[in-house]
Amino acid sequence: MARQSRSQRSQTPTGSAGRSPRTSRNYRQTMQQRARRRRQGKMVRRVIFTLLIAAAIVMAPTVFFRVSKVTVTGDTRYTDEELVRTSGVQEGDNMFFLDTGHIISLLEAKYPYLDTIRLHRRMPSTLQIEVTDRVPILSIENNGSYLLMDRAGKVLEETGSVAENTTEVIGASPDGLKPGDWAEDDADGKKDQKHEKILAVLRLMELMTQYEMQDCIRSVDIDKAYDVRVQYEDRYTILLGSMDKEKLEHKIQFLQAILKEPSLPESGIIDLTGDSEARYRPQEDSTSNKTVVFEDKTEEPAETQTPDDTQTTPETDTDKPAETTPETTETTPPDTGTTEDTPPDTGTEETPESGQGDNTAAVTIWTDRRM
Repeated sequence: MARQSRSQRSQTPTGSAGRSPRTSRNYRQTMQQRARRRRQGKMVRRVIFTLLIAAAIVMAPTVFFRVSKVTVTGDTRYTDEELVRTSGVQEGDNMFFLDTGHIISLLEAKYPYLDTIRLHRRMPSTLQIEVTDRVPILSIENNGSYLLMDRAGKVLEETGSVAENTTEVIGASPDGLKPGDWAEDDADGKKDQKHEKILAVLRLMELMTQYEMQDCIRSVDIDKAYDVRVQYEDRYTILLGSMDKEKLEHKIQFLQAILKEPSLPESGIIDLTGDSEARYRPQEDSTSNKTVVFEDKTEEPAETQTPDDTQTTPETDTDKPAETTPETTETTPPDTGTTEDTPPDTGTEETPESGQGDNTAAVTIWTDRRM
């Protein structure tokens, strides 16, 4: 009976009164509306959640990351208090809203010795200022005082004497320069004529550094641009002549090779004004009772002939002066009351005649075979 009743109900014609609610249109529409509202609710919640996260990200630095401490690291002559005060950073400033470029500009303008300046944010509330100092290499004479300059051409300080471990520069007028200024080419690329001599000395010191002689240069006299003189330690006066860019590095290479020569005396004058040779002579206030001329007699570097009563200059590397077989002539002057200087010609040997050659200066000639 129960099966028959269910079967009979299933065969009953469907009408408006007998339609099933699960298949009715109103029911489907109601369910679709509910699903749409659920999707819209999820979307609204996601948007609200995203906005809350964004607001937290924006507000967190403002509310939480505030400066409570400023530290200074690095080797500098300035005190931490000076640098922190000049930076303008105050306790409570927002870490992320600091104008780092402006802070660096303030420090550079106030303290010329500062070279590199870096700012580091150490979360959550510490600002670290890392600095290094410039090193002066030149003391430029300036009307009784001296301007200290680093290798980049920045004026660091004005002092009353030559600073320790710097090279004195004579004859290069630093017109208009003051601490914090630069001696450099103009902004349009043209040469700064006023400071051309200073720039030439900077190029010279760059080469001296390249060939590891910078610590030995005591002074550079560039008063006459065609007769530049360099004092090497307290031993040698180097005559460079002009500071021609194309020839300057070659002269420094040649000088380095000459200074390694075992035959070179302990002090004197080294003349590099020639194009392919260098000459040595004692200091101008010294005298000698002999004339010494060193001349390259070798046609081929592989063969070396040593005549009697000669001195041989040791073989050098490829970047040194060519191998030479110097011929030395020594003359013992007679006991007379007269003297006469007999300077030797370049590349030749002259033996003083009898009665001459007293107190003549010794001259050594190196020939640069690379020229």
